[in-house]
Formats: sequence, structure tokens, C-alpha cells
Amino acid sequence: MMEKKSLMDLIDQVANEGEVKQDAGLSNALLVAYRDLDNDKEVRNVMRKLGGILSTYLMTHQYKASQPVLDLAKAVQKDDQSFWKGTGLSKIFL
Repeated sequence: MMEKKSLMDLIDQVANEGEVKQDAGLSNALLVAYRDLDNDKEVRNVMRKLGGILSTYLMTHQYKASQPVLDLAKAVQKDDQSFWKGTGLSKIFL
């Protein structure tokens, strides 16, 4: 699982992107995620919620986004995939 500090740093970097500042929905979602982490909410729950928001953002923007946005989306997805690895549940869906 990604470290809380690393995730907060990545969120901060993405939130300061010009493209993100112009999108109130994504900007607010990043602010909420950062605040939740700062308030010691569980990292995995914050990442899952953020993953859904980032997926929606990428789909509605035809997957055209700045590199920091893509990096955050990849990090969230990778962490979510590592959570299920080894549980045996992934084999159900093959």
C-alpha cells in the first residue's frame, strides 16, 4: 500500500496543476482526499474514493490529462490491484 505521505505529496502536486485548478470537481475531490488523509482517515478508503473520481475524470476527458494526473491515477490503480492480489478472488473473474 502506498505511504500516506507519498500519496499526500502526489495529491498536492496534481492539485497545483493548471488544468486541475480549472476543473472545480476534480480540484475539490483532491482537496477532500488530502484533508481526509490529514485527518487520519484510512488510506485505502481515500484511495478507492479517489480512484473512482479519477476514472470518471479521465473518461470524461477522453483520457487526455496532464502527466501528474495520469501518474496519480496509475498509482491509485496499482495500489488497488495489489490489494486483491493473492486473495484468490481475482481468479473468480477469469
